[in-house]
Amino acid sequence: MTQPRIKSSNRILLLTLCLASLIDIGAGWWLGMRGLGQGARTAIALLPVPANLMLIVLIVQRIRKLDEFFRRVHLEAVAIAFLLTGLAVFVYGYLEMARAVRPLNVAIVWVFMTISYGVGYVVALKHYR
Repeated sequence: MTQPRIKSSNRILLLTLCLASLIDIGAGWWLGMRGLGQGARTAIALLPVPANLMLIVLIVQRIRKLDEFFRRVHLEAVAIAFLLTGLAVFVYGYLEMARAVRPLNVAIVWVFMTISYGVGYVVALKHYR
């Protein structure tokens, strides 16, 4: 892959990430407003889907271009993030039922998944090196 193509794909990924984040934040803000009908609320709730799906496609495309070693590292990182996030949401659900915590903010799940992915990536790199 040539250097200009790498820079271009980085730029596209970064722009898509920024756009998806702005749409996510905007939809959350908009849904916090009073006076919206159920149809409008549902449409607003679904606004982030296309940009986030595009982000997923771009990330998967990037991973598919990696060599076998780094694909394996990413797979293990994703598995660790998936399992840690599942456990955290499961425990949080029980804490909510016990009224020990407030309802879960979905943005926190994304932050937790990102951190868990980072932890998983470091664990996988250390394991395979």
